[in-house]
Amino acid sequence: MRLVVLIATVWALSGCTALHTSVAKHKLDAQTRMSETVYLDPVEPELRTIFLDIRNTTAEYQLPLADDVRHFMLERGYLLVDSPMRAQYWLQVNVRTVLKERPDIVLAQEYGMTADETHALLHPGMAPPPESETPEQRSERYGRNTAVFVDTSIGANLDGKDIARALVVLAVFAGAEYIGNQLVKDKYYTMLTDVQIAERIAPDSEQKVQEYAEHQLLQGDSGAFEQLWQRDTDMRKYQLKVVSFANKANLKWKEAEQPLHQGLLRSLAGIF
Repeated sequence: MRLVVLIATVWALSGCTALHTSVAKHKLDAQTRMSETVYLDPVEPELRTIFLDIRNTTAEYQLPLADDVRHFMLERGYLLVDSPMRAQYWLQVNVRTVLKERPDIVLAQEYGMTADETHALLHPGMAPPPESETPEQRSERYGRNTAVFVDTSIGANLDGKDIARALVVLAVFAGAEYIGNQLVKDKYYTMLTDVQIAERIAPDSEQKVQEYAEHQLLQGDSGAFEQLWQRDTDMRKYQLKVVSFANKANLKWKEAEQPLHQGLLRSLAGIF
């Protein structure tokens, strides 16, 4: 009987994963990160004209991003123009993807970012996490724990009934935790947005901006076509990424969509 009480006590102290998730993550946590800081040259009020190109290539995100971007640009005193040739600034945005996954995993999959790069973007100013435990270290730790368990079990005067009761208790707790973990899940939604900003250089600039691009296009299964081009332009361009993510126990997309939308808007508005 003492063994059954001991197992129940240890299990209760260790805590149920589902209970921990439901308590620790009962509130929605929505955050937005921008990969780079962009500084645009200030211009006179009459030159504050902008051309907008807002796109969405996701199936989940359905909020009116283009309309809301137009609204905050008008509030800030910018004139919206349909011709990019007459605009002082260009703002090109594409909401690229929405995935039910942690942001570090999505950044690694979509952009090929390393663990250090994702940590620097998601946790700016914080030291990188310690290296993950190797399989050898994990095996050694499990071995130490097993040895301690064997040592403390000596002298318990166990009989067949005690072992049977212990197995029943373990089965009940394992079943309860399994059901709890199925009902309470730690859910993430991550949204990635690609942004390109362009500003027109002063007309009296001595030199133009030189653009150079190189593309390799696959041709079938065995060939490739390389495309090179170069030109002079009066537009200076910047590219950056915006990662927005939400986390909560049993999070649904409808609950995460509006906070992620507002975070993206704030990031875009902060550039201007």
